[in-house]
Amino acid sequence: MAQRKKRGTRLVIVESPAKARTIGKYLGTGYKVRASVGHIRDLPERELGVDVEHGFEPRYVTIRGKGRIIEDLRKEAEHAEEVILATDPDREGEAIAYHVAEQLGYSASDGRKDRRFRRVLFHEITGDAVHRALEQPGTIDMRKVEAQQARRILDRLVGYQVSPLLWKPIRPGLSAGRVQTVALRLIAEREAEIRAFTPEEYWSITAQLEEHGQRFDAKLHHIDGKAFRLQNEAAARAVLDDVAGTPFVVSEVKRRERLKNPPAPFTTSTLQQEAAKRLGFSSSKTMRVAQQLYEGVEVGDEGAVGLITYMRTDSTRVAQSAADAARAWIRAEMDERYLPAAARHWAGKQQKGAQEAHEALRPTDARRRPEDVASFLHRDQARLYELIWLRFVAGQMTPAVYDTTTLDFDVAGRTGRRYLFRATGSIMKFDGFTRLYREAREEGDHRTLDDLAPLPVLERGERCRVLEIVPAQHFTQPAPRYSEASLVKELERLGIGRPSTYAQIISTLVDRQYVKLEQKRFRPTPLGETVAQVLVRVFPTIFDVGFTSEMEAELDRVEEGELAWQRVLEEFYQPFQEQLREGEEKSERIVREVAAGDSAGPCPECGRELQVRWSRHGRFLGCTGYPECRYTRPLDETERAQPRPTGKPCPRCGAELVERQGRHGPFIACSTYPVCKHTQPITIPGLVCPRCEIGEIGEKRTRRGKVFWGCTRYPECDWSSWDRPIPTPCPDCSNPYLVAKSSKARGEFLKCPQCKGEFAPESVQAEQA
Repeated sequence: MAQRKKRGTRLVIVESPAKARTIGKYLGTGYKVRASVGHIRDLPERELGVDVEHGFEPRYVTIRGKGRIIEDLRKEAEHAEEVILATDPDREGEAIAYHVAEQLGYSASDGRKDRRFRRVLFHEITGDAVHRALEQPGTIDMRKVEAQQARRILDRLVGYQVSPLLWKPIRPGLSAGRVQTVALRLIAEREAEIRAFTPEEYWSITAQLEEHGQRFDAKLHHIDGKAFRLQNEAAARAVLDDVAGTPFVVSEVKRRERLKNPPAPFTTSTLQQEAAKRLGFSSSKTMRVAQQLYEGVEVGDEGAVGLITYMRTDSTRVAQSAADAARAWIRAEMDERYLPAAARHWAGKQQKGAQEAHEALRPTDARRRPEDVASFLHRDQARLYELIWLRFVAGQMTPAVYDTTTLDFDVAGRTGRRYLFRATGSIMKFDGFTRLYREAREEGDHRTLDDLAPLPVLERGERCRVLEIVPAQHFTQPAPRYSEASLVKELERLGIGRPSTYAQIISTLVDRQYVKLEQKRFRPTPLGETVAQVLVRVFPTIFDVGFTSEMEAELDRVEEGELAWQRVLEEFYQPFQEQLREGEEKSERIVREVAAGDSAGPCPECGRELQVRWSRHGRFLGCTGYPECRYTRPLDETERAQPRPTGKPCPRCGAELVERQGRHGPFIACSTYPVCKHTQPITIPGLVCPRCEIGEIGEKRTRRGKVFWGCTRYPECDWSSWDRPIPTPCPDCSNPYLVAKSSKARGEFLKCPQCKGEFAPESVQAEQA
């Protein structure tokens, strides 16, 4: 028997070319680093691809355009002494590693015997981390692979079988996602709460006082030792009359020192929330830029360097070496008072399995300051890196120290009632970590110690001069619409999806025009509200918040080895099928009931019933006698006819820009028209010009009316595209956008203008998730 030829090289396989370049820099000539360019296998595009009768066995096919990549990897593997699978350290990365290895001859049943295939995890991409990981190889974690596979199959079962129920009664091509529908439900139900909310009047009373030359306010806190509610002006005036002319003497003084500890370093979720508040980034933009920082950026003579640890994590654990580096910077650059006696640690999420070593999202080297690398980074990269660096280093600093004071005034009214007025103040005694970092805030966030003004130094028994006692009318407010940050926070609180999927969930809702952003808050479109109401009524269990959260917990149990992945699918599928059968019969009826409020009665042309329909331009009423009767009337024509303020200034005259509706669709124009005739196109959210990286991309038309997309900085930048750009990174080469294409043979699909890869929209969404 011929003896196998000795192999000398070690083949390292990662997902992206950028990651391959960075890792390749750290390895010697004995290694070859190649990229799979994302997933290489997936369920087929145009069929279910799951054998529900035989254990939910998936039928994977090679993704279009990946055949050549697989063949090239096979050739490299034939001459390799070892095949090192170094894809990302999460479920998706594990699944990619498994599918790649399987195509190269690996078998999960005897994987431990084939020592050629090794699995390594890079939680950060630096020279030390790469070599350390290579010294501790393991095997493919099939529990992670099975958890990812179960999620993929669940999403396919729901999306593939539920979406068609929306096509006939609403509009062809609509889609229903297992998790995204629940997120849409949250947004739609919040909108319904706001719409149904009835404001209630109430009044507050504030005493404006002065002592030692300092003015301060004391608010009415209790009446006769109890909480109270003044429901109208008459009740407020009665209190004013009762306390008029009475002395305000300090009845109690409470002073104490309070510490404000620094926040934990970022997880995926908290990074998305803070970047949305502070930088105005969408979740998808945050994750795209973070991935660039993780995979490696050219930093001068150092070459490609991974600047942050892996960006998909729910752990706040920090390695001792990383904490020591931050402490060394604090010791060198700041006063000793800012350095606590010992490193600060936060408990990480407990994970099973020896290879679980997830850390918080942090800089790979705290000595690499934001200003040191800013000149090598794009603006968004520099801003996000600075945010991550400041948060991490501040976490190793001492707490801020505040002196807080509470002054109570027990005032006796003329009627004998007792009124407790209370003033609360705070003064920062030591800034601590806040010298470096303060968390951003938005509407609806609670007050903090920094919001309290200092009070004069008073003691019990001292009398204060009353300047005025002021009543104020208020009305209760509904809960605000979700912002990008508050939606991510709510999804995490409810256990809907996982932090690594939030960006895709949100971008999918926006791309499908189920929601829109108004003043940085999500508002459901009429289409989104209808889809949410219909799906929740047809599938009350599948799209229930609690049920979806339980499914996520069960997928976690699969990963932990506590539950078989087939069992999860079996327990889900039977009740789902029952609801699916019922849904096929009642979806049209439910759509009519949901839209009944928009009914305009009989058709004015033929007398038959009018029915709500949807087009890509919005809702309209159409005659049920179509095609014999073609009467239609837009439902949203009044709303569309009114110019909508954008809050942005006109670049020509400085007046506010508004959104108008034209013959060819919406556009942006100056509010002073016809005095100023400036116009500009509606731009694609989340996408900057790929050439100048300054302008936005908007829809334009040629002189003959043909639509194209171009940079808003024209003529300074003449980038253009005949195909509509989609702000979704290419799964193969990480190009920041794809373009929408269609053909009679394939229908709609997406294409990367850089690597020419072609993808089904559904498969791109799955890879992004």
